Amino acid sequence: MTVAVLERRARHRVPESELEARRRSATTLITNLLRCVLWLMGNGIHVIGFDGSRRGDSDRVTVRVTASPYLHILFGVDGCYWRRRRQEGVLTIYTWCAERFDCRIEWEDVQCRAS
Repeated sequence: MTVAVLERRARHRVPESELEARRRSATTLITNLLRCVLWLMGNGIHVIGFDGSRRGDSDRVTVRVTASPYLHILFGVDGCYWRRRRQEGVLTIYTWCAERFDCRIEWEDVQCRAS
């Protein structure tokens, strides 16, 4: 390798302190996801899947679950909110959310409009 290549790599190297902060953040995120999924399963809620996203400097995990009337009881009146409403034909689909263990939990309720 040439000196120029080594210098370029050195400029783009992430400092150890930043790498350690990223490791801690990833460990916390994964641990919270595991705690959330185990808590949901322990309460009889079926987990469909999960995904992660990054907004600004923060990471976010969303856990998708099957709809159940028990979710509104489990999270309480003030513990969940509907995030989105969309229309598909005669169906109105509400996307509900709640927060646990720094994870967003989402499910969809479907209502049919009477014709």
